[in-house]
Amino acid sequence: MADLFRSKAVAAALGLLTHFVANSGEWDHHAHLLVSGGPLLFGALVAFEYVADPLVGSYSQAFQVVATAAAVYLGTLTASIIIYRAYFHRLGKVLETLTPIVKQQYNTDIVRTGPRELSVASAEAIPLIYGPMSKCRKGVWYSGSYHIEGASLQSTRNHQDHRERRKAWDRAFNAKALRDYEPRLNRHTRVFVDKLKEHVKESSVRISSWIGFYAFDVMGDIGYNRGFGMLEKGEEDEMIELVHKSMAPLSIFGHIPWIVGIMLRTSFGAKDLLNFMKLTQDILMERKKITPTEPDVFSHLIDETAEEIPKQLNADSRLMMVAGSDTTHATLTWLIWELCTHKDAQAKLCKITDDLVPEKSFLDVDDVKDCPHLDGAINESLRLHPAVPSGVMRETPAAGITLPDGTYIPSETTIWMPIHTIQRDGRSFSEPLKFMPERWTDEAPEYVKDKRAFIPFSAGVYNCVGQKLAMMEMRVVVANLMRWFEIDFAGDMGEAVVKKSRDAFTLSVGALDVKLTPRYKS
Repeated sequence: MADLFRSKAVAAALGLLTHFVANSGEWDHHAHLLVSGGPLLFGALVAFEYVADPLVGSYSQAFQVVATAAAVYLGTLTASIIIYRAYFHRLGKVLETLTPIVKQQYNTDIVRTGPRELSVASAEAIPLIYGPMSKCRKGVWYSGSYHIEGASLQSTRNHQDHRERRKAWDRAFNAKALRDYEPRLNRHTRVFVDKLKEHVKESSVRISSWIGFYAFDVMGDIGYNRGFGMLEKGEEDEMIELVHKSMAPLSIFGHIPWIVGIMLRTSFGAKDLLNFMKLTQDILMERKKITPTEPDVFSHLIDETAEEIPKQLNADSRLMMVAGSDTTHATLTWLIWELCTHKDAQAKLCKITDDLVPEKSFLDVDDVKDCPHLDGAINESLRLHPAVPSGVMRETPAAGITLPDGTYIPSETTIWMPIHTIQRDGRSFSEPLKFMPERWTDEAPEYVKDKRAFIPFSAGVYNCVGQKLAMMEMRVVVANLMRWFEIDFAGDMGEAVVKKSRDAFTLSVGALDVKLTPRYKS
């Protein structure tokens, strides 16, 4: 047995075998075993070599024998991976067809962004990858935190599980539920506007922070019957800071699931994410203990008769926190930036909102539900600055898929569809980089050439369940901001938003400082 450790052929064979096994199936979330088990295994082999090999007279000699075998093993494994990826990988033929174009500054819809990962920026491919009849499924990235909090509605990879759970979520956002939420949206919007009025004499107001306070207070109230009180206090709750810190690792490692798996199981680099998971679980437990006077989202999800909270609801709680607040925060902040940049567009929107129920000083949710130009302004912010810039990932089925341009994508290939790129594509939108609310109204519909390219809330059966509430929320906020204030950049002309916004799966926006000039006397 001891002779095996001295055999370089055996070590090399084990390296090849490891690559073969690792290349079959999903091992991404077992990588942590290498971190903890690798050193232990090495130490055990050194001890075994010292005891079992008569040619070894000291631990240093045993260490040298095992280290040599390990070097051959790892060298063979690395060489096998490199050779396979360069010459035999299933995406090799895809890459070959693109190589001449890729060299011309990625002038192509398809770019290989990882060993088995492609970025596909094609509106024509959206129905095939995201559509209701798509055979693609969610990939291994989604299951990274199953062992901690279960699978949320958004992260479950089981189609039947999603279908069943989506029914409860749909009830939480159906027409009756949305009507029940309207009074709360109106209340929070009034507080938001009143708080901003208190700051009109200041030379600079950090509007991005106030929008964040509003978005989180609305989410807490409608989601959990919980008041964070950020608008009243004018201070950031720990929740906002934790949301942004928890999403930061995804900005760097979101495309390397095995690293995320190691981080979540060792807590190295993921302390904020784990703390955020714990906080959202605690908030859900507090919600379970009360009987709300007004129905909220979790009224439709929690079984009030059950003693324990199902594990997957913990993941749903984190989903509610992020999707119910941070995305609205980003979209509204960027919309204010666009309106400050394009003062003519702001003036036009002010005029249009002034004409909505002119006898009222405050516009409630029902007053702004049918205003095409207002929706157009929001849609332009969603188009130019989508809240999930890189889109969501899918994995191709066993038979692979063939894109509309004839490109065949093999099985088990991870596909990302970069929404930020697709929604700025001149093939789908005339003057694609121009902020033009009119393209979404009957004034200039020809500026939208392919509506399939507009997917800020994703598409197909996995589309955003809360999109109608999000639009209600944004309409009432923007309409009342336009009714009450003229808004201009303060200081840096909004440069921080442009330079410091980050794609951390959701869009983490930089600070936006503005000058508020009252349009009406309060």
